[in-house]
Amino acid sequence: MMKQMSKTLKAGAALLMAGSLVFAVTGCSDTTWGAECDGVRMPAGVYINNVISAYSTAVGELTEDADTDNIWKNTLDGVDLHTWVQNKALENVRNYFAVEQKFDEMGLTMDEETLSQAQSLAQYQWSYYQSSYEKNGVSEQSFTETIVNSYKNSMIFNAIYGEGGTQEVSDQELLDRFNEQYASIDRIYIPLAGEDGNTTQESIDAAREKAEGYQQRMENGESIADLAKEYANEQAVANGEETSDDPVNTSSLISYETSGYSETFTEAVRNAEKGKPIVIEDDANMCLVVVNEVTTDSDLFLTNRSYLLSDLKGEEYENTVTEWGNALTVTFNDAAVKRYDIKKLDIV
Repeated sequence: MMKQMSKTLKAGAALLMAGSLVFAVTGCSDTTWGAECDGVRMPAGVYINNVISAYSTAVGELTEDADTDNIWKNTLDGVDLHTWVQNKALENVRNYFAVEQKFDEMGLTMDEETLSQAQSLAQYQWSYYQSSYEKNGVSEQSFTETIVNSYKNSMIFNAIYGEGGTQEVSDQELLDRFNEQYASIDRIYIPLAGEDGNTTQESIDAAREKAEGYQQRMENGESIADLAKEYANEQAVANGEETSDDPVNTSSLISYETSGYSETFTEAVRNAEKGKPIVIEDDANMCLVVVNEVTTDSDLFLTNRSYLLSDLKGEEYENTVTEWGNALTVTFNDAAVKRYDIKKLDIV
């Protein structure tokens, strides 16, 4: 949910605020805890998990041209990767404490069903990652505590922005977000290339004629589902294959920002009248497209409502959690911080 760019630098600056960050000097053998806040100590395993999470975030932020032979030669946000991960790990720890405290302050409780879901998810993931976590000092209990904390985080988010929340987001706001970022379409792709695989003006004209013929038939009342089945069977006959009565999936949900479609296609979809078939010539296809009307009662909206809420308010919420974390006085166990430095863990 959170965009890392620039936020980490802000968080790093916050860590330098007087009184907000304390390192405890302990005996070299006392690395059973990683950090402490208001008398509550974070077990070493939970601390290590936050370090590993910081590393995973960093890897996800690297560009395609990053140095993979020696990952520590890379930089993020103008700082070397090791420093970036260290700062992110400290931020993760502070945010962990912030979520635990805010959960209690807001009077939230986790019922048995939700707790069971969190524990089941932890158990499932642990079955895949047990060996890699255990060799770095993370027990299943610590792993589960981290998952439970993430559930608490989601519950706080919903208590603020969800139905009945202190800053409830309306369905109309979420629908507006959907229409700004996404479109529900039905489509039939007709290749521009002819049967010989070559794209000529003749083959392009033939594809357009086919698409515009379907467009006219839709305007006369035929469904795109029936036309798609007809076209699929035509192609099957042409290829010497058997025809089928099975329905053809024509539906697609596209993102205007990350759909992978050409700008020509996405702009045509964005500007299309809902429910009216249009023909779009794309890079390799002539496309018959219908942009569907989505309402707050649509199954598509209801299915993706929680995602839309996260998409709309996620970054704002993550910034808020970071502010909560920065307001805490957290004591970090210097011995644990040194022992569980990301470069010393067996994950790279």
